[in-house]
Amino acid sequence: MGLTVCHAWDTAFDALLQKLQKYVPYESSVTDLYAGAGVIGLSLAAARKCRQGLMLSYRSIKCIEINKESKVSFEKTIERLPATVDSNITWHHADASKDPFSWLMGSDVVVIDPPRKGLDSSLIDALKNISSVARKVLSSYERSNNTQEEKRPWILRANEASVHIKSKSPEANIPLVPQTLIYISCGWESFKEDCKSLLSNNVWHLEKAHGFNFFPGTQ
Repeated sequence: MGLTVCHAWDTAFDALLQKLQKYVPYESSVTDLYAGAGVIGLSLAAARKCRQGLMLSYRSIKCIEINKESKVSFEKTIERLPATVDSNITWHHADASKDPFSWLMGSDVVVIDPPRKGLDSSLIDALKNISSVARKVLSSYERSNNTQEEKRPWILRANEASVHIKSKSPEANIPLVPQTLIYISCGWESFKEDCKSLLSNNVWHLEKAHGFNFFPGTQ
């Protein structure tokens, strides 16, 4: 007889990741803030879809995490990615609350999974004012592309503060501004405050909300 142990948290998180993929269009550029070891971002990178004979993937995945110890887990995970993954993936050891515009610009989808205290005020301000500063930032925005091609779809290039996996597909040179914001919350009270603030100046509007029971039997 075989015994399989499945934690409710794992099941709920898998359901969350599957739901998340429905709201992130293929061929988009994604920024994953408070990314940890990059589980959310890498799950998107590994998700591909065939449409009319073409394999669709995400143009880029950018993971931002303040805990430098998460880099080791990120590197171990990308070693297990299938060779078919064709996204430009980066992991950065950085504080998302410092100079948040530098992380937001260049992406059309932003995923945030903050701690229970919610978003830092500087990041909320940046998200609320993204449209007013977009033109100025876009004019000076340049994509970096200094990694050489190899036979594999992606290349690992690591330094102390970042990890870069290069896509084999050509990158678009059109700077991007976030159009979709996905907020994953484990703190209901802080989420309500952040949501109220983000919606206050009509830059963002609430489109969908989903609940996941990560800890059944608790209140």
